[in-house]
Amino acid sequence: MKNTSFSLRSLHGFTLMESLLAIALVGVLLSIFLTVFVPSRGLVRQALTRQESERITGILRAEMSTLRDDEIAKGKNSSDKEYLSTFDKGFYWLQKSKRPSSAIVIFSYRADMSKKPRADGSYPAIPAGKSVPGKNSQLVSIACPMDDPLHRNEISAAVGPVFVVKMTQLERTGNKGEYRLARMPGVINGASTPESYVSRPGEKVAWGGAVFFRADFYLMSPPNPARYRGKTWAKLGRPLFSANLSFHR
Repeated sequence: MKNTSFSLRSLHGFTLMESLLAIALVGVLLSIFLTVFVPSRGLVRQALTRQESERITGILRAEMSTLRDDEIAKGKNSSDKEYLSTFDKGFYWLQKSKRPSSAIVIFSYRADMSKKPRADGSYPAIPAGKSVPGKNSQLVSIACPMDDPLHRNEISAAVGPVFVVKMTQLERTGNKGEYRLARMPGVINGASTPESYVSRPGEKVAWGGAVFFRADFYLMSPPNPARYRGKTWAKLGRPLFSANLSFHR
């Protein structure tokens, strides 16, 4: 007769005590994992988010401090398309933030390096999926008004996210050096031109000046400028992130 006592455990499975011990062990290991790895992942995510926001802000700073070939004023006055200086450019870009449909957008696209550069020195975009990175295209980042006819059609071919920037002047509240958001985005009190803002009373020669503003960055999803016609900032909800910036004469 065969002895079958050794197979009783295999027939009846684990005991209740063994099951409870196993569950407790898994719980301890899970607690250790959450304690050690989850915070570090959160820190990495925060670092990546901060790095991305600094990159986007850097693109805006760089573009506002540069006059492209087609932006240089040919006369003695500035306009919303041609500027005498980078300060003038910042002045008019601030005014374009009155409406989302004319505000500044920041995005990246694959430029067709086989074509000739355009009037502003940039290259036309290649539609997504039709380029070979490093061979006939180069990934470039740009900041421009949403209603810019030269770059408007390139937004749909953007690589990665597209950001819409609301630029709001910071107004001085008193003698304590404190600032607040301007009640009317894109409006500088007492100045209709950059020259009138930076000139001393009674003088026609500009002597210098600075404008402080808050930049709120919204995600354009989907990347279609036509969806922003007639929109107000209130309809866009809350921005992804914000930064206090300035431009100087």
